[in-house]
Amino acid sequence: MFFSIETKRLNSQLQEEVKKLKEKIEEKCPDRWRRFGSSCYFKSTERKTWSDSRRDCQDKGADLVMINSKEEQIFINELNMRGESWTGLTGKKTSGGYKWEWVDGSAVNETLWAPGQLSTSYDSYGVCCDDNGKLKQAVEHYVGYSSKTFICEK
Repeated sequence: MFFSIETKRLNSQLQEEVKKLKEKIEEKCPDRWRRFGSSCYFKSTERKTWSDSRRDCQDKGADLVMINSKEEQIFINELNMRGESWTGLTGKKTSGGYKWEWVDGSAVNETLWAPGQLSTSYDSYGVCCDDNGKLKQAVEHYVGYSSKTFICEK
């Protein structure tokens, strides 16, 4: 009897989760935003510094884009349409070397990087994309002055 009640409870929870995910996927993105998977993306036409770009995304209820798969990278590269745009990627020098991570603290998939772009001796920010659609870096002492378009994700 307990197994049956527990199974029904778990089934009900699972159905509720499926419903929430379905609603998120079917949710319409705001004007000028494009959907990919369960996220909406905004490609700016304005050029700003990395910090101002991030603030602009946050004002929109989003953050700078975090690329988590090859498929998402292809979508972002097409959305970017050549040129360089800020992403939510940061690199910091640590006592143990160098650490790249997304603005939410998650790890970076190294296969998404352009060759020779992962190591640096400066704090840096990630830029999309090189001619092959791979991530590359912008060194911090240029970032404060460098303006680029940017891509938000929510």
